[in-house]
Amino acid sequence: MAPELIIVGVGHVFDISQKIEKIIMEEEPDAVAVELDGARAKVLIEGKGKGKSPNIFYSMLSKIQERISKKFGGKTGREMLAAIHTSWDKGIPVYYIDMDANIIISKLWKSISLRKKFHLLFSSILSLFLSKERIEKEVKNFEESPDDFMEEMEREFPQFKKILIDERNEYMARKLEEILSLNNKVVVVVGEGHVKGIKDFLGDKEIKIREIHLSELL
Repeated sequence: MAPELIIVGVGHVFDISQKIEKIIMEEEPDAVAVELDGARAKVLIEGKGKGKSPNIFYSMLSKIQERISKKFGGKTGREMLAAIHTSWDKGIPVYYIDMDANIIISKLWKSISLRKKFHLLFSSILSLFLSKERIEKEVKNFEESPDDFMEEMEREFPQFKKILIDERNEYMARKLEEILSLNNKVVVVVGEGHVKGIKDFLGDKEIKIREIHLSELL
């Protein structure tokens, strides 16, 4: 029988921790995987701050994400913590499947021009002024047409998409393939923007894939 993968798409600024707990409790998977690397998981679990940021861009994005999270009554990373702690309570092994964040951001920062850096920083700052309704609408628009969103990103920021999305999708898919070779049923919690990419990479494998999208959890 083919192993089963349940891909749960989340938004890191939304407080959906209880929904994540419920999914794991109801599905009773053999293993749970989360979109974290070991270092980020350690910082999140121990609650000792963000650690040393590789550059100003990474530091600013973290602060912006925290500010947006507060609009939704949440805290960045709470959904990942919910997945980890619920799994531990149930005796379910947890796997950290993402690439090292410091390496990703440093590589991204070196690959884009100064003009693009300013564009990214300016766009990120503007996102602070979006209303909750606008953010939720954008999430819905993305889920309805993810290919359009990715095509626009590739047009505007080709290196951004390649390093931050495509390379990580492939990396996490390979990790999941390894985990599924050892477990019959796996729940993976990743950002909504990675759901389709991971599914596409695993689509030709003998794996039964189910998706739970962010819009279903909000």
